[in-house]
Amino acid sequence: MSDERDIITGKKKQICIGTFASREEALNALSIYSLKRSNAITNEEARNLAPDLFDKIQEKTQKRVPTFKDIYHILDEEEFSKLSKSARKGYKAWIKHFKSIYDRPINNITLADLQFVFDNDGSKNGTQVHMKVLCSKIFEYAVIHQFISRDDDYTSYIKIADYKQSTKHYPFTVDEIKKLKASNTSEAHLILIYIYTGLRVGELLYIKRDNIHINEPCNDDGVDRVISYIVAGSKTAAGKNRIVPIHNDIKQFVIDELIEKEKRLIDVSYEWGFNKNIMPMINNMLNTNHTMHDTRVTFASLCQLYKVDIYARKKILGHKLKDITFDIYTKASKNRLWTEVNKIKL
Repeated sequence: MSDERDIITGKKKQICIGTFASREEALNALSIYSLKRSNAITNEEARNLAPDLFDKIQEKTQKRVPTFKDIYHILDEEEFSKLSKSARKGYKAWIKHFKSIYDRPINNITLADLQFVFDNDGSKNGTQVHMKVLCSKIFEYAVIHQFISRDDDYTSYIKIADYKQSTKHYPFTVDEIKKLKASNTSEAHLILIYIYTGLRVGELLYIKRDNIHINEPCNDDGVDRVISYIVAGSKTAAGKNRIVPIHNDIKQFVIDELIEKEKRLIDVSYEWGFNKNIMPMINNMLNTNHTMHDTRVTFASLCQLYKVDIYARKKILGHKLKDITFDIYTKASKNRLWTEVNKIKL
């Protein structure tokens, strides 16, 4: 037994920390409980001293402490539900990697437990980065709500899988781009639109014709020009409602494939339209093994090759700028973005 005070009356009350086979075992349990209560030792240290006693004490005294998954559900409702659909979907995918500790009270999870999950998960660096972020949020919640102390938040010490450069995505070559232009098919036009805009696949799917502007007068940098652009964006705050200039090389393709046709190739699902039909056709023609994401990789590579301004490049791709001066105080001129993209000459 151990003394605690009733939160209403202030009177001492007795709390059962377990039943034990011998007086010695009971005294050891009481010692561990007292050390933990006074923060003389961490949960991990207590568990290392006497794993069985520690678990028995935790089971008896911590009934109201939420489990790892309990806190996830709270965060999903209070925080993740306010994110974009894709971001919330990401957290729903990452929590599945922690099934082995779903039902463990948060104050009964050690660094060794967490590291075991990461070491035996089999996922790559990219996924484990997100898993660690989720872990940090869950343990941060536990600290804020006093289910654990700051000393029991081990998430910063989790070691994740080493980063390995992916060979899955690689850009289209200049020769491949020229072959796409020469083929003059709707499928090739569509891939070229992606290559010259850097748009994510989903950003162009079902895009409304009202979001496509062709030959629009503009002088937002003090120079009169006639430019074309798309208002697109998804996934992140930096990427939403952004201006994506239409390069002169693809302007007619955009008109032909996205505006004038009653039935557009773009109006198809990702899996069946691209993975099962369009990309195999393109790869067969070029004798390659590209994925749709390679178009976005290609745009970034072309920007670097033709020295497109890094600020304009990030704005078009929808990447958040780390330089706070650029990110907050600099407005994206449509004319500037359009002229920067048209530095690309193929």
